[in-house]
Parts: sequence; structure tokens; C-alpha cells
Amino acid sequence: MPMDLEQATSYLSDRFENVCDVAPVLAGAWSTPYFFTADIDGAATGLVARFGPHVDDFVKDVLASGWSAPALPTPRAHALFAVEDGYGVVTERHSGTFLEALDPAGWSRALPQLFAAIDALRQVPLQTRLPSDVAVGDGVDTRLDAAQIGLGISWHDWLSDLSDEPDQRGGGWSRPLAESPTGDRSFHEGLELLATLSDGLEPPRSFVHCDLLNRNVTVADDGGALRAVFDWGCLFSGDYVYDIAWLEFWAPWHAGMARLDVREAARAHFEPTDPAIDAFDERMRVCAIHIGLCHLAYNAFVGNLDEIAACDRRLARYDARCDAVATN
Repeated sequence: MPMDLEQATSYLSDRFENVCDVAPVLAGAWSTPYFFTADIDGAATGLVARFGPHVDDFVKDVLASGWSAPALPTPRAHALFAVEDGYGVVTERHSGTFLEALDPAGWSRALPQLFAAIDALRQVPLQTRLPSDVAVGDGVDTRLDAAQIGLGISWHDWLSDLSDEPDQRGGGWSRPLAESPTGDRSFHEGLELLATLSDGLEPPRSFVHCDLLNRNVTVADDGGALRAVFDWGCLFSGDYVYDIAWLEFWAPWHAGMARLDVREAARAHFEPTDPAIDAFDERMRVCAIHIGLCHLAYNAFVGNLDEIAACDRRLARYDARCDAVATN
């Protein structure tokens, strides 16, 4: 849903005192953000407003705002409200450098900070009660679909649920994927393999951010400290290893981390606290296959043929094609 500057300023001025400096920010895939300043508890405070059609994304941001800790700095949420044809959420603004901008030395310093944030997330109770100090507007349904975020469903069943639902967000991807130069063979073979590999696999469950790149994490300029972890719209309950696999899968897209051994650094960090560490590689593979399949579908949905091909090449490191290479 488009939201222009005049509309955004009007909605924000209705809810906050002394709103000023409203400015658009680079839009994400599912929302339109604005920076602004307003009085919070009598003091001028830098804030971020995001507007979009999917209330679940913003409910997750509000939920995560209640988990903020030194190792997991989540922005405080102030308001969640309905607007014409959608919703808005307002959180505090945190400065910092995006992970993607780090050089290899910065990434080496940032990885332990990310692992500490994942450790903190592993300790969060698996419940969806929102913080009581957030102003929720009339007509906003804050209930989350438990099964959609992995609660009350097996890990195998959640991973395997990748059917195309044309009436759902991101739906209608199967035909464009099949008609792309890459085709859909690796998707269907990968999904079958994923179902086999995840059968009976039930690692310890915790909340997973599922998008620790894409300008969703800011750090100190040298990478040595986290400043903020935000945009929790992909949040689900699963294996914390998914967030590690996310970093490994997308590493070739980011020059600063392309040569880092994310997997071995993570194994060394989490070994003392993970009772299922012996299956770490199997869990990483399952998560990476799921990431690859999801992004074949997503890039077919948005019509990005180059990224379909790139994701398919990356997926080949994890799916049955890598088994064929290993046995030849």
C-alpha cells in the first residue's frame, strides 16, 4: 500500500506530540518507512514509522520490542494502529552501520555479537503476549496464527509446508518459476529431499529472526557491538540454526563475509549449550535447503530471473546435487 509524505505526517500527528522532520526512507519489500521526531515522555525522540498492508509483520515487531536486552537490542515499540487499507507501527530509531557495509575485519568482530543475540533469543519464552506499554489502536487484531509461526506444529511439518497459495501473500509463484529459464525441477526435488531429511528431526525450538541481513541489523562502525535488531516480520518458532544457515547461505552476496567460515565459528560458539550439536550439520543443511526453496519461490513471485538462477546455484550446494558430486 503506498503512503505518501502528507498522509504519513497526518497519521503521525494524530498520535504523537510535536511531530517534525518526517522523511521517507528506502522502502522494504512489504512496507513504506518514514523517519520522524516526536515527543516521548516529554523529550524529543527519533522514531521510525512503517506502513503496510500486513498487520502480522507489525505485531511481531511489537512482540520483539519486549525482548530487548544488552545482547539483543530490539527497538522499543510505541504504537500499532490501523490506517486506510493497512496498518502502521512506530518504534524508536537506532543509529549504526548496516551489517552489509562491513569489511571482512568488521564481519569477524560482528559474528560473535550476532551469536550472542541468537543466544538471547533462544532464552525468550515461546509465547505471543505483547508488551502492555504499547498503544494498540482500535480495530487492530494482534493475534498471530500459531501454526504459521511454527507453534504447535512439528519442525518437519512447518518446513514442508511450501505449497503455492495464490490468495496468500507471495502466492502465485509456481507458474512463473516453472516458466523461468531455471525451471522448477530443483524446487520440487529439493522439497522432496527436505521432507526426507527433516523426517523425525525435532531440534530444540526457539524464536528465529529469519532475516538478519537486508538492512535489518545495525552495528558499531567497526562491527564490534550490535546497535539494533529490527524488522521481525519473518519471525517464527524453529531451530536457532536457521539464523546461522541464513548467514551462510547468503554469504556469497556480501563481499565482507564471503570468506568467513560462519558454520565453524557458530559450531564452536554454540557447542557448550546445544544438546543436539551432534546433528549440527544435518540441521544446517535442512535450514539452507528451506531458505533456497523459499527464495526460488519469492524471486519467481517478484519476477527476478537473475536471482532465481543465483539462488538455484546456491541451493545446489545443499540439495541432492551436492550428494551427486560427493559420490562421483
